Amino acid sequence: MLNQRQEKLLNIIIDNYIKTAEPVSSKALVKSGPFRLSSATIRHEMRVLEEAGYLAHLHTSSGRVPTGKAYRLYVDNLMADPGIYVPEATKKKIHKAISDTGENSEELNRVVANIVSVLSDNIVVTNVKDSNNFYKTGFSGLFEFPEFREFNRVFNVASVFDHFEKMFSQIENELFGINSSDITILIGNESQIKNMKEEAVILVRYPLPDRKVGSMTIIGPMRMDYEKNIGLARCVIDELKNKLKIT
Repeated sequence: MLNQRQEKLLNIIIDNYIKTAEPVSSKALVKSGPFRLSSATIRHEMRVLEEAGYLAHLHTSSGRVPTGKAYRLYVDNLMADPGIYVPEATKKKIHKAISDTGENSEELNRVVANIVSVLSDNIVVTNVKDSNNFYKTGFSGLFEFPEFREFNRVFNVASVFDHFEKMFSQIENELFGINSSDITILIGNESQIKNMKEEAVILVRYPLPDRKVGSMTIIGPMRMDYEKNIGLARCVIDELKNKLKIT
């Protein structure tokens, strides 16, 4: 169980790593962090976090990086917060994209995939439940992330992108089964998708016309901007419910 200071420190490390993709050192935290603590104290707390499995120490750097366990705590806290901030400009883009589209479920899914992919820089795949109307976009956006400069990582994600239709059944129960949440997040090894053990997957479901149910799968690095992507997913769900007059 982390104390308040340790959890705050872990959140700052995760936020820094999401933004920079660089291992975070105690020296950097002393310079930029909101702590009035010595470098020695921060180093001690980082060692505690590492021993508890929340941080990993890379041999090539003096800094540390978050683990899947750290991201899980971080994401659970985000999901418990109903008030994640979404910029007004982003809300307007999503609203316009959805409101300008008619009542065709497949077309709405294409629009949702395109706007979320552009705003997140991640892969987005949409589908209509009980159909094979998959729409995939955003693969090229992953090259903006340093994680995907390695051939093996690119190859694995490309394989998922190309054959997602066959793999979707592996995670369908997570989306439409016993989990009743509109948003489910799988981090690293939590994912049932083969070759996706170093990435994060956000599964979203939402209403479509004619009482159909749509799904959106967002795939990105484990270092993805979870706060932004959860906000995007919630905004899409709200806009589609408003369009269909669902309370």
